[in-house]
Amino acid sequence: MNHMPQAYSPGTINRRFEVINELVLAGSTWLVLYDQKTPFAAIVNAEVSEINGEPRHRVVATLEMARRDQCGEIFSVQDFWQDTDALKVEGVVVEPALQDMGLAILLYECLVIDKNITLMSDNLHYEGGKALWKKIAKSSKKLTVFVLDTDTGKFFPYDGTRVRYEGISIPEAEIWSIHPDNNRYGVILIAEDRRKHTQVAA
Repeated sequence: MNHMPQAYSPGTINRRFEVINELVLAGSTWLVLYDQKTPFAAIVNAEVSEINGEPRHRVVATLEMARRDQCGEIFSVQDFWQDTDALKVEGVVVEPALQDMGLAILLYECLVIDKNITLMSDNLHYEGGKALWKKIAKSSKKLTVFVLDTDTGKFFPYDGTRVRYEGISIPEAEIWSIHPDNNRYGVILIAEDRRKHTQVAA
């Protein structure tokens, strides 16, 4: 289970993270943090609060990632993004009281747009992850989502072209396997900057 830290000290933020964006939501200012080495991202309240007698920035969302080459996997289509950092999403956690603010989608968008990162889903699609990817595909104005078969190195519809996934535009059976069936294990979702794919069909 992914664990979200309660807060970071200003010193920890300065030492560990790069502030890649600043958001104003619900009357508050939030910092989007990125640790390239881990890799790891978080959203914290820009305002310092006193927690256990110490100045802290409250953490409201986190995103754990991994590089494909660190996962012991051979990624057959790496030539598609030689100019970007391709990271696999391993887990996202949002403070329950703030889950309707779209913080998870904002994290994805900031990483892709501000850091030129290509985000990839895990091969194991749990219900929460499936719902988030579908929501990104349907509602994000900044990201484009594609379906990729890593076993063949081809994007859906697997004929040398690629079609944008919009949450409902590709049959579920082409993306998700239902346990114990794992015939779609090699299929993942890819999130990229929408500006790169203005001519791609839905």
